[in-house]
Amino acid sequence: MTGASTAVDRLAALVGWSGRSPYDPDWSSLQAAFGHQFPTDFRQYVERFPPGAFDFVQVFHPCESEYREDAAYYVDVLLWRTNPANGIEDYYRFGNKPGELFAWGTVNGELELCWELSSKPADTWTCVVADIRGRTGESYPGGMLDLLLDALGGTGRVSLLDYLREVLPTTFEPYS
Repeated sequence: MTGASTAVDRLAALVGWSGRSPYDPDWSSLQAAFGHQFPTDFRQYVERFPPGAFDFVQVFHPCESEYREDAAYYVDVLLWRTNPANGIEDYYRFGNKPGELFAWGTVNGELELCWELSSKPADTWTCVVADIRGRTGESYPGGMLDLLLDALGGTGRVSLLDYLREVLPTTFEPYS
């Protein structure tokens, strides 16, 4: 993904984060558990930011203490979180197969930040903001870092996340 390292640097500057993640993710185990390669911008995010949150916005970090040593558990937990929505007719399907959504983050536990998986390279996946309770969703034509920059920068380009403007500016707070 062209400019992804610039995007992660812009995100860090936007939220006042000057550190680096102390963790070294086992990407080969994570990829095997997920069944896909993770997008470049997500890998760069995980290597720059430790587990933590931007106020209401959380990225599901594979180095969080509960699944740091178990890549399969990380993927299983993320699939478990969204599985109840698979019972909703005429809505997105969540999973880790092409055509399904896989959540990489959440906003206040109410909106899921997802990739729409495809058989194309991971860096081309579309992001989707899915409101499971409202049974609505919004496609976003960029990667996860671009979506975070728009949402946390208050650009208004993601209508489902427009209400975040009320809490901006925000900072990144690592979990202890």
